[in-house]
Amino acid sequence: MALEETAYVITGRRELSRVPGTSPEQEVLPGHVLVGLRATGICGSDIDGYHLGIVLSPTLSGHEWVGVIERVASDVTGFTPGDRVVRAALPACGACDLCRHGSYDLCARTSLSTSPTAPAHGAYARYIQVPAAFVTALPDEVSDAAGALIEPATVAVHALRRVRPDLGDTVVVSGAGVVGLAAVQLAARLGATDVIVVDPTPERRDIAVELGAAHAFAPDDPALREAVLAASDGRGADIVYECAGKLAAIEQGTSLLRTGGRLMLVGIPFTPVQLALTGWLAKQIDVSTSLAHTREEFLLTIRLMQRGWIRTAPITFDTHPLSEIEQVFADLEKGAPAIKTVFDTTR
Repeated sequence: MALEETAYVITGRRELSRVPGTSPEQEVLPGHVLVGLRATGICGSDIDGYHLGIVLSPTLSGHEWVGVIERVASDVTGFTPGDRVVRAALPACGACDLCRHGSYDLCARTSLSTSPTAPAHGAYARYIQVPAAFVTALPDEVSDAAGALIEPATVAVHALRRVRPDLGDTVVVSGAGVVGLAAVQLAARLGATDVIVVDPTPERRDIAVELGAAHAFAPDDPALREAVLAASDGRGADIVYECAGKLAAIEQGTSLLRTGGRLMLVGIPFTPVQLALTGWLAKQIDVSTSLAHTREEFLLTIRLMQRGWIRTAPITFDTHPLSEIEQVFADLEKGAPAIKTVFDTTR
């Protein structure tokens, strides 16, 4: 297959497979748009799937993307060729059992993977054809690289809307990837007086402070607990947002919480974890979980980026042509030097 006609999907442990990609000449289905991809970010879940051999839906192999509409179906309104767009969630259907009970964020039909017209690949490709409802316009103020961060930033928006800091709270954010760094900024905007970040990487800790964290520590730094206690008058953190998806981070977050505090699990552990729940019960903490996002939250994230509530300029990027994908995945499995790795899908 020529590179123009190739897409890559994760099919097993350390296995990226080439599959037929979307052709720029193919017929555009009713209600769909054909997008020429410009930038695709690599999600940590893709690296976990690649490392562990977890085969996710093919459409999730590259789900953080920006592109330009090449063609639209005759029945599509609101988009024209040349529009810059970003991947968003499908609107809630309003008809499934969850929607009927008001849980629109859990709609059973909002995943592209469940669509009968779902492409056989995600955005590790040159082109993709998706329902028009699956994209939203990207304003000029948001660059292609920043646009590739909208999906993970929206994960943070969803989590902060589910568990919101109260005015004056002490908040701990564990994990300073894109999700964690967005959570830092939002927690401070929503009223937390001290946001303390935990991450093993010095560069990420520095960026967290630049983006508004009061302090940032390595997980094994003994000054971490002292800083949390000092910020909270000895009580402990009011909220911990666990964005790393690691057992050690969950356990440490529990230990840093005050009695009656709130633990929000945002990161996804891809392997089973064994938790001693005594600490949860002894402190009578509230444990919440957060998964993905809604379409409305995508639109909100874009507005927050436009208005400076979520800043992306300090975040370091490592950009590669799509042709280097196999080597990039192999390198990332060993540890990423940059906070975000993005493919330039035009080359």
